[in-house]
Amino acid sequence: MKISVDGGGLGAKKGERFGNYTFADNLITALKRYDKKNRYFVYTFDKLRPRFAWSKIRLSIEEYREKKDVFLALNQAIPIYTSGKIISFCHGLSYYFYSNHYSFKDYSRLRNQLDEMLIRSDVVVVSSQKVKEELEFIAAKLNSKSKIVVLPFGIPFDMLDKLKTKNLKLGNKRYFLFVGRNQPIKNIGFIKRAFGRVKEIDGFHDHGLVLITDNCLRIELRKLYQNADALLTASFYESFNLPVLEALSQGCPVIGLETAIIPELKKYVNTAATEEEFVALLSGVRHLKKKPDEKSVNQLKKEFSWRRYVEKLVKLYR
Repeated sequence: MKISVDGGGLGAKKGERFGNYTFADNLITALKRYDKKNRYFVYTFDKLRPRFAWSKIRLSIEEYREKKDVFLALNQAIPIYTSGKIISFCHGLSYYFYSNHYSFKDYSRLRNQLDEMLIRSDVVVVSSQKVKEELEFIAAKLNSKSKIVVLPFGIPFDMLDKLKTKNLKLGNKRYFLFVGRNQPIKNIGFIKRAFGRVKEIDGFHDHGLVLITDNCLRIELRKLYQNADALLTASFYESFNLPVLEALSQGCPVIGLETAIIPELKKYVNTAATEEEFVALLSGVRHLKKKPDEKSVNQLKKEFSWRRYVEKLVKLYR
C-alpha cells in the first residue's frame, strides 16, 4: 500500500522541538524500521515548496498528483483533498478544556482542526484512554463516525539504551528538573512556587531548579534526566507527557500533579493532588516510594514500544 505521511512537524523551529516534534520524528523512524511491506511518502517542508498554505493546498496537490491508499495526518490538519483513507492523530484537548490559556487565534485554529478531524477521519489515534473518552464525548456532539483508537507512544529511540555511568556536568549541586514548552497550560509558576517553599527547608538551601523550556541537545537532556533528583510536572492538562516517559526511562523519579499524569503512567509516578502534597514530595525526595529501577524500566519498554505502536497502526490501514 502507498501511505502518505504529513511530516510537517519535523519543520518545527529549534526552540519548539518538544512533544509533537519528538512524536513525528520517532514515528517516522519507527515506520521505516518496522514496516517493510508498505511504501511511505513523507511530506516535509524541505521536500515540498512553497510553504504557504502547505497543509491545506500544497499537500492536496501532491495527493492529487499521485493517489495513495492512506493519509496519516500526524499534525491534526487534513488537506482539502486526500485520495485514500484518513488516519488522524489527536495530540490532546487542552485548548478545548482550558481555552483561557490559549490565544483566540490558536484556540480557533485548533477547534476548527478538531471538528474537521472528527468529521473527515476514518480513524483518530490518541495516546491514552483518557483522551479517547474525552474525544468520544466531543465526537457524539458532531455525530462523528470516526473510530477512536488508543496507541500509547513509545520511549524515544535515543532514550532506549541502558543507563550509563552518571557524568554530572553541573558541579555537585543537586537539582530538580522541568522539561516542556513555556506555555500557561504547563503551570510552571506552580513549580517555581513549590520549589521556593522547599528551598527554605534545611538541607535544600543549595538545591537548584533547572527549567528546559527551549531546545536542548538530546544528549545533554539525557544527562540532565540521569542526574536530577526528580522531574517535576504540574500541567493543568496532558494527553500523554513525553518528558515523564523519557525521565523514567533514564532512571529519574517523577513528581507530578495528578492533572499532569495520564492513568497509564500513574503507577510509575509520585503524584500529588494539592500544592501541600507536591511540596511534601519534593522535601521527601530521598524517600520517594516510586523510583525507576531496572525492573520498572524494562516494564516501561514493553508497555511503551514503537514496534508495538507500528504493528497496531498498520492494522488500521486495512
